This record gives sequence, C-alpha cells and structure tokens, in this order.
Amino acid sequence: MSESEAIGGSAAYRRRGAMLLRATLAQNVGTGCMFSGLGVSVMALQGRFGSSLGTAAMGLSLAVLSMTALGPAIAGLIGRFGLRMVMTSGVVMSLLGYVVLAVAPTMALALAACVLLIGPGGALFGALPPAVLASGWYPGDRGKVMGIAYLPLFVTAIPLVGVEIIRDHGLTAFYLSLAGLHALLLPLMLGIDDPPKEPRHAPAIADGQRVRIGSAPVVILGSAVFWFIVLGDGILNGTAIAGSAHMLPIVSGYGISMDTGALLLSASGASSILGSLLSGYVCDRVGSSVTLALAAVGFASAWLVIALTAWLPALAMASALIGLCGASVFPPISALVVQVFGFEVLPKVLGLLGVMTLPFTFAISPAAGWLHDWAGSYEPAFAVLIGTCLLAAATFLGISRHLSRTTKPA
Repeated sequence: MSESEAIGGSAAYRRRGAMLLRATLAQNVGTGCMFSGLGVSVMALQGRFGSSLGTAAMGLSLAVLSMTALGPAIAGLIGRFGLRMVMTSGVVMSLLGYVVLAVAPTMALALAACVLLIGPGGALFGALPPAVLASGWYPGDRGKVMGIAYLPLFVTAIPLVGVEIIRDHGLTAFYLSLAGLHALLLPLMLGIDDPPKEPRHAPAIADGQRVRIGSAPVVILGSAVFWFIVLGDGILNGTAIAGSAHMLPIVSGYGISMDTGALLLSASGASSILGSLLSGYVCDRVGSSVTLALAAVGFASAWLVIALTAWLPALAMASALIGLCGASVFPPISALVVQVFGFEVLPKVLGLLGVMTLPFTFAISPAAGWLHDWAGSYEPAFAVLIGTCLLAAATFLGISRHLSRTTKPA
C-alpha cells in the first residue's frame, strides 16, 4: 500500500468515527433531555404553575406524541434536504423549546413548547436520523454502531444532575442548562456529512413482496412481516416502559423502601448502557431476529423473578435485566428493517413503526396498573407481561425462520 493510500484510509477512518460520534451525541442530547429532562422536572413544573400532576406530566406525553407523529416524514425530509440540514434544524427547534419552557409564564405555553418545538425537534435530530447517520457510514457493522449510537448515557445522567440543579438553582436554570447542551451540540451538527450512496439491492423478503423504492410505503404496509415486527417491537417497548413505571410500586408492595427502589431503577439504567452495546454485537453474530427473541425471553424471565420473590438480590438482578433488555431492542430492530426492506427505506419504516406501536407503548403500562387495581395485586399483570413477552419471542423466531427460507444467498 502506498503512503497516499494509507493516509487516505486513515482519513476515511477518522471521518467515519466523527460521524458516529455526532450520531451518539445527537441521540443522547435529544432523547436524554426529552425523556429524563422533562420527566425529572414534572414535580417542579407542577409547583411553578400550581397545576395538577397529570397536567404537568402531559408535557412529556405531548413531546413523545409529536416526535412519533413526525417519524414517517423524516425519510422524505432527509432525502430532500440531507442529514446536516435536518438534524441542525432539529437541534435549533429543540433548543428554542427549552428556552420557552424556562421563561413560560403559563402552563399552556409550556405545553405548547413541548408539542410544537421539543417533540418535532427531537424527531429531526435525536430519534431516527442518528440511526441513518451511523449505519450509513458503517454498512458492514450496522448492529454494532447502532448499539454505540444509542447508548443511553444522558438518560442515566440527566436525572441525577437535574435534581441537584432544580433544588439549588431552580427550574429556569435547569431548562436553560438543557438548552445549553443543545447549543454545544449545534456546531457538531453543522459538520455532518451524509453517508455515501449504496448500490441498490433486492431486499430480503419474499419474491411477491419485492420493493421498488418509489412504491415503498404501499409495500411496507402490505407486508405481513412488517406487521409481525410491529407486534413484537410494540410488546418489547411497552414492557420496558412498564418496568420503569411500576418498579417502585412493586417493590413498595414488597415492603422495600423507596430509596432502595430508586437504587433498583439506577441499576436498570446502568445496565441499559451494557444492553445497547451488547445487543449490537449479538445481532452481528446470531442475527437481528434472534437477538430480539432473546431480549423478549430476558424480559419474561425478569418479570417471572419479580413475581416469585421479594429477595432483594433477585430483584436487583431482575431490574438490571429489564434495563439490559430494554436497551437491546432498537439496534436489532433497525438491523432487521434493513435486512427485510433495504437501507434506503430505513427511516421511513422506523417512522411507521413508531406510529404503529404507539398503542402498545401507551397501553401496556396503564393496563398493568388497571389490572392491579382490579385484582388488588400485581399477579394478573405479571402473568400478562410474561405471556406477551413470550409471544414477542415466538414472533421474532418466526420472522427469523421466514427470512432464512426466503433470503437467497448472494
């Protein structure tokens, strides 16, 4: 190899690493500020405006709804304007949203900032675009790089830091701090380069369902595989949310202190970092569908342990397993979408998945609460959660067998 070729290869390696770093930081700022930032500030927001707790919590729900609703449009925006323009615009929108939150004189204006600025901004730079950026620059290692890009670092760190800022400096300072994170991210977004174009190829689906890029939306929604992915993905995401929402009530019912319950949630958050990394490597070795099936079995095992014992070490293991499996969903789902439909329609399919799985992500957690209220215990909820997770495992194993039969060797 000549010296010029070696220098060119080193420059290309650094360039790919720089794009992966940008994808990772964008994802962490976007989702970390939204989910953890808005979540940890609910009580302070309620106190500022004297509203009900439900109204204060509505900010996060509205942001998630608008972020998800914009998902199917992301592919077209990226195709027309490019990743740099789309992600930079998203950072600016979200930054403005947190500034408005910081100075909003009424709850109505605060909620408007969530639904009109923070949610759409997060969709443009923190949800799907990092997957397109990272996987596009690493076409041979998509599972690994998406595991890295979606490391939930800020989701774990922001609540710990946020509580201190709100207590010592107030809610305005906290929201301005979140805006400051966006301001620091902005110069990096201006340095984004779109991934190199890949040669078009036939996606790995049955012959009768082959996709032409121009007709992708019809074929996606008309594909049975897509709807099985919706079922499995929805169950796994809904189960992860249920774990976060119900862990404290569950351990409190076992007579465990709230402080200890908070430590269990921290263990879940810490293990999610490992899960995001581990899922990418497992995905590249055993396949995306099998990885998702393993995550589903892990969820079922965790809920079984929680249902059977109040022994604290076992509960800690189960909580960590829920965090690990929850972070092990998105990287292999993205890889599975590429395998089935092709990389060209990745953002479009992921956007559609976000919309189609909303009933699961919003219903599973409250349904577990309603079952508890109806029965006076969590036993029926445990049974439903375990059963649905096993259904998700069977679904993804079925998809794996289907793909092994219909995918022709290159």
